[in-house]
Amino acid sequence: MAHEEEQALEIEALQSIFDKEFVSISSREFTIKLLPFPAGEEENYVEVTLHVTYTDTYPDEAPDWKLEDVKGLGDEKLELLQKNVEETIESSIGMAMIYSVTEACQDFLKENNQKELSMHEQMMLRQAAEEGGEDEEEDEDEEDEEEEEPEWKGLTEKTLCPENERVTPETFGAWKVKFDAEMVEIGLLKRDETKARTGKLIFTAEGQGQGQEGKSDGYKDKSDVLVYDAALFGEDADDLDDLEEEDD
Repeated sequence: MAHEEEQALEIEALQSIFDKEFVSISSREFTIKLLPFPAGEEENYVEVTLHVTYTDTYPDEAPDWKLEDVKGLGDEKLELLQKNVEETIESSIGMAMIYSVTEACQDFLKENNQKELSMHEQMMLRQAAEEGGEDEEEDEDEEDEEEEEPEWKGLTEKTLCPENERVTPETFGAWKVKFDAEMVEIGLLKRDETKARTGKLIFTAEGQGQGQEGKSDGYKDKSDVLVYDAALFGEDADDLDDLEEEDD
């Protein structure tokens, strides 16, 4: 079949398929308006017109073509669409290919059928994306800081006293024996109570035991006067004065 005959048959088929969207310029040149969806079915935000001119030996070689009246597609998307057209043509050399090209264009338009944003809307979207990225980075930094901080950092950085000045079980035991002996000597403890009662408990118990057999009147100094050292029990001397006033 001659090239002219193949071209005429393809044009006839395209006219019947696209109807009003097909515009004939000459016996070898035409345009086809392409939309994502048929008019009236869905909102079409993008469109493009395919302008084709047959060469003398088409379809054994690629036709001359270009995309016109592009709407709703940015430069990057338009480049992708042009690449799709080129790939379709290259894979169809030797047979009628314009309908395959229109299908590739319409599939691309369906995938990118989005309303074109104004400059202001694009700026707001970019700003929101940048702010979102900064928040994620801050959250990651905080998590890293929390992970890097040792659990007992305060102890690891504390300066310890010299080893020869540190309290050991042996030194504490020796001190305790000496302390208990001093408490027994001044009458604050009995020898059989050195391991069972605290100093404050002993003093309180002795005071409550006045008049009972075998109990003393409390801790007395050498002048036989009852002495209470408030500082020894972590109390304020003013509290003692209040107690005395109540007794009066």
